[in-house]
Amino acid sequence: MTFGFLLILLLVVLGIWYLLDRREKVRSEKGLPRHSSLRLIFASFAILTVLFSGGCGGLFLFSWIADGMSSNNYIGWEIIAVLSLPPLLVGLLIWWLAMRRKGVTDKP
Repeated sequence: MTFGFLLILLLVVLGIWYLLDRREKVRSEKGLPRHSSLRLIFASFAILTVLFSGGCGGLFLFSWIADGMSSNNYIGWEIIAVLSLPPLLVGLLIWWLAMRRKGVTDKP
């Protein structure tokens, strides 16, 4: 079971990397700078982190709202925010760091 999950996760990361690499090849053909493969791998993991943490947090939040936003249960918006926002923000930070490009005044 765990091996299958890790295999699927690896295939998804490779699929996202392939799509990002195709985008970078088009940029390279236009004479624009491209990102390295390592940056694209980090960006792929960041996309999955943002997708899973933001998606699960959103599902829990909408489920909590649909249940009438009861405050006597163990799930509330505070718990959802505490558990889903840090990974979401870390994933966004990694995505931003992996995909940013050097400015015009920066030297390679």
